[in-house]
Amino acid sequence: MENVRSQKAFVGFLSRASVLRAGGFALAALLTISSARSQSANPSRGTAKNKGTVMDGYNVHQSFDLGGRIANTSGSGSMFDTLVNLQSGPRFLNHTLELHPVSGSKRTLFDSLFEASSGYGGDPYNVTTLRASKGKLYDFQGLFRRDRQYFDYDLLGNPLIAGGVNATDASKNPYTYSQVMHAPHLFNTVRRMTDVNLTLLPLAKVSFRAGYAQNISQGPSYSSLHLAGDALLLQNWRNSTDSWLGAVDWKPLERTTLTLEEHVTHGKVNTSWQIAGFNYQLANGTPVSLGFDSIPASSCVSSGLTTPPTTTGTCSGTLQYNRSQPTRTLFPTEEFRFQSSTLRNIQMTGRVLYTGAKMNLPVYSETFNGLETRNPNSGFTPPKGYDARINTITGYASGKHVNASADFGLVWQVSSAFSLSDQYDFQNFHQSGTGYLSEVDQYGTASMTSTPTVTSTPLLTNASNFLGQRTQTNTVMAAWDAADWVQLSLGYRTRARHIGYIESVPTEDLPTGANYSQEIHEQSGLLGVALRPMREWRVNATVETTWADGAFTQISPRQSQHYQLRSTYRPKSWATISGAFNDQEKRDNAANVNFLAHNRSFAAGVSLAPNERWGLDVNYGYVDAFSRSVNCFVDTVAAAPSGSTPMPVGVTCGNAVNSATSTTAFYGTSYFDAPTQFGSAAFVVSPVKQFRSSFGYRVSAVEGKTELLNPAEVPGALQSKYQTPYANLTWKFTPAWAFKYDYNYYGYGESSAVGPTAPRNFHGNIYTLGVHYEY
Repeated sequence: MENVRSQKAFVGFLSRASVLRAGGFALAALLTISSARSQSANPSRGTAKNKGTVMDGYNVHQSFDLGGRIANTSGSGSMFDTLVNLQSGPRFLNHTLELHPVSGSKRTLFDSLFEASSGYGGDPYNVTTLRASKGKLYDFQGLFRRDRQYFDYDLLGNPLIAGGVNATDASKNPYTYSQVMHAPHLFNTVRRMTDVNLTLLPLAKVSFRAGYAQNISQGPSYSSLHLAGDALLLQNWRNSTDSWLGAVDWKPLERTTLTLEEHVTHGKVNTSWQIAGFNYQLANGTPVSLGFDSIPASSCVSSGLTTPPTTTGTCSGTLQYNRSQPTRTLFPTEEFRFQSSTLRNIQMTGRVLYTGAKMNLPVYSETFNGLETRNPNSGFTPPKGYDARINTITGYASGKHVNASADFGLVWQVSSAFSLSDQYDFQNFHQSGTGYLSEVDQYGTASMTSTPTVTSTPLLTNASNFLGQRTQTNTVMAAWDAADWVQLSLGYRTRARHIGYIESVPTEDLPTGANYSQEIHEQSGLLGVALRPMREWRVNATVETTWADGAFTQISPRQSQHYQLRSTYRPKSWATISGAFNDQEKRDNAANVNFLAHNRSFAAGVSLAPNERWGLDVNYGYVDAFSRSVNCFVDTVAAAPSGSTPMPVGVTCGNAVNSATSTTAFYGTSYFDAPTQFGSAAFVVSPVKQFRSSFGYRVSAVEGKTELLNPAEVPGALQSKYQTPYANLTWKFTPAWAFKYDYNYYGYGESSAVGPTAPRNFHGNIYTLGVHYEY
């Protein structure tokens, strides 16, 4: 959300006319400066087509787009900001600059320079790119992006407490329970990304490359603490990565290149957590959180007439919470690549890569102050009637990641009509981690107003985990040009994976840890057909079917088939008809898995551009993502939730074990089905050279469903429609000046019930007016 609050206030006291005047004043000032500079340089003006201006030995072509946006919205402002986030105000819409030295110029700094910027002045996405080159000497590319990442879909993490639910115990002064109207896990951060790359001697036998990239993410986001009533937490997001590249390219022979690269990535995670807010108070006025995702029992509330309500202090709650875990990672990677077609009828590519990375968490600190009726310290038994009041955890951790990979590919053109290829890929990575935690708990009588009097002995935890995977893949293909109009390919792929996953951390179900290592072997058959029945018509089809002798996760298939079909027909040079079909089927029929999934898509489009006066593009797409699997879970209720069946006593399914005499473990069917249709139509009209317009309509509609175990849940976005019609006009009333107008409509609606949250439907009209100037 790009300065949403301040911009809405700005719009409140500025009329639309004043917004446009502000943009016009900025444009006039900028053009005055540009004009003065041009006149002082005594330039030679370009042609009527504005091919540029000669200035100090350079041909300069520059353009400015200044104006403003007017946003009129209704409905859910949070959803509008999540999906669109365009606000009212003056804007620097676009700017471009091109420089080329004129013939005979003594300017030798660069042969070509290009700069472009857009989105500055209040849009959520800002971009600046810069490119410069000088013949055989260097090539430079730079890119800066700034993105506002805003997300507030109020069904995410929402406890779904219905509005108007009141306490019924009259002795406790009945009050209305809080209804959560926004996403408890809201996200509102800014990313700043910088990429710079320089190549020296790009056309020489030996060339050098250097690069730097930075990604900084900062801002507030929210999460929750699953302890003492699930308090809402503020995540002060501060993460960054810095990456460096150094490379040498050597071309010892014609059509042969050897490359050596060094990549170094350093990551810093400084995100911290603290309690975000309080919804109750103690009798002495101390703020407290009883959690955002549950309705407290009436015995927890002593008065509902105060603001906020007053709690007795005898139920689980949070008075204070802080967590800090600054983490550093270092990823150095060495890579050697080669590609060669020097040998007759032979093409080869290869790569060897090695990464030795380290992670270090020097200090972990977590502090909780409140009341936890469950004992968090399994190694200490408090006195009867005492509950945990203060919990302090400190520690440190470190980890290593080693990755050694190699691949080699060869294509042998046996004859003009027949070729053989082989591609071998090897990857072997393993990562290990160790951690040390010391937990000390203080206990008091079962009230947040009590003073802790009992301190536990430190609970020390030494944990270590190991994850590794070694994968070898080999693909052999034969391709045959059977005729001028048909090409066939046939292939066979094998893949062997060894997955090693070892946990030494004991759990309640696995006191000695667990070893999840597994060997998996896969075999695949590949078939491809390329047809050209006539010069204007092309058809490509591929089929891949795979068998595996094992699966590592619940949604990993043992059998899969992948079908692809693409076709393009060009009856005229200005007309194209295209279509594509994709279908990927997956399944695993093992007991207590019963996994079935498919991802099917179809797309078709027509593009017509008979002349420069008009053009038409119409496209349609359909995607159906479906998955189904057995879901075993434990619930606190004895009755089976909707859509599930009780699990017999003594049966183990995954990590769910029903060992109770009354049923608390259940079989469910986790399923997800999201058939989605996409449509777009665009019409371009340019009746005269000075006037250009385009009109269009885009829509995305989904009618999906999924397993809903909570009766208060609603399908939400799984049953929704998003429409974005648009129109834009450009009137170039002089070779240098043009007026631009853009209109965009954004409409989001859900066809299902809203649920016990704020409505999410919205409508937005965005008007963008601008003036374009170029020379």
